[in-house]
Amino acid sequence: MTSNFLTTFFRKFVPALVAIVIVLWLYKYYGALEYTLKNLAEFFRLIYEHLILVIISMAAAIAVGITLGVIMTRKALEGISPVIMAVVNVWQSVPSLGVIALAYGILPLLGMSGIGIVPALIALFMHAVAPIVRNTYAGVESVSSDVIESATGMGMTQKQILFDIEIPNAMPVIMGGVRTSTAIIVGTAPLAFLIGGGGLGFWIFTGIALVDMGIMLAGAVPVALLAMFVDYLLAMLEKVVVSKGIQADQYA
Repeated sequence: MTSNFLTTFFRKFVPALVAIVIVLWLYKYYGALEYTLKNLAEFFRLIYEHLILVIISMAAAIAVGITLGVIMTRKALEGISPVIMAVVNVWQSVPSLGVIALAYGILPLLGMSGIGIVPALIALFMHAVAPIVRNTYAGVESVSSDVIESATGMGMTQKQILFDIEIPNAMPVIMGGVRTSTAIIVGTAPLAFLIGGGGLGFWIFTGIALVDMGIMLAGAVPVALLAMFVDYLLAMLEKVVVSKGIQADQYA
């Protein structure tokens, strides 16, 4: 019993503690902590801007991604599934900086500004929607046809089957896509600074421009911590939205 506890402790907590100690040492050694404390008001403003970018673009990516993924599984619309998947795969292959650059270059052609928070949100949304589309499609398609046939035989409508059977059973896979997209958005959001989107990218790129590791780490470390914190929250959310029976089947 004791050995199992120690094994679990070292496996789960020791790597995290070592990483935290190293990060805090770097934070202190390069003066990032001192710089942050001297500029607390600006720090909280940048955190707020970063969170706005993440929350809005993520909400849009989840809504559109799940909708497109479900549409691809409907028999009446299966003809457009290859088209949607092809577009998603091609778009996902574009590097993060390329998506930002495309938003900056294309939006003015559509009568919109290429500078500011709106193009930054559009760029982040476009870069994050692909994993959710793919996972939603894969999750719904993986639901056993026998289960669907049984539900049809019981008199359930297609809408009831979708919301009561297919989506709940696909939820672990869908949440995997959501967590992947969130990590992408949190990590890509600093690039939004390049087109006037604000956020912690301001300190990161200022530090790079000035060759100042302290300023750069003052922006980069909170981004990393934010990514881990948001992923933890989504892991907790997954335990709530995924039914206990499906969770039991996963770990059986």
